[in-house]
Amino acid sequence: MKPVVWQGVRWTSTEFFTLESKGLYQLAQGNIAGVVRDMPFCIHYEIELTNDWKTDSFYIRSFGPDARELRVTSNLLGQWYDKEGNQIAAFDDCLDIDISLTPFTNSLPVNRLQMLPGQSVEINVIYILLPEFELQKVRQRYTMLRENYWLYENVDSDFSAKLSFDENGIMTDYPGLFQKRY
Repeated sequence: MKPVVWQGVRWTSTEFFTLESKGLYQLAQGNIAGVVRDMPFCIHYEIELTNDWKTDSFYIRSFGPDARELRVTSNLLGQWYDKEGNQIAAFDDCLDIDISLTPFTNSLPVNRLQMLPGQSVEINVIYILLPEFELQKVRQRYTMLRENYWLYENVDSDFSAKLSFDENGIMTDYPGLFQKRY
């Protein structure tokens, strides 16, 4: 797959993204720079995915004076572990992640769920608010409206958006938040 560039609409940001097949798994990588909530940021993330779009692990690193990093792995059954191998029980039953500064993570459930138009499902995700590195369990609903067009809803709030994806299941438009530029 060729690289993708997303432009932030709600805040100033640009992301350079790649998704590579590594045989038994896929590696998604993004580099995001910008300013959100008056905080400049530069973030790198890597997500290892099975070929059926289950999140095996993720790594996030910020750069600058307050540099941080986070590495979490999954058993692919809804249990998550920190870098020392300790289970993080607060995220039990989460199969997907949602990183606030990238539209890519919406592609995870869209590709994993294999739904038909009109079908809807509620899922638990690990939501990662960046650049603060705040993690929380969030309930989300995805409804396939038609091919490559989905309704996303945060069940815990009244936020919703109609999302567009390309033929590879990669986000092209997240109205008011992100647009694919390349």
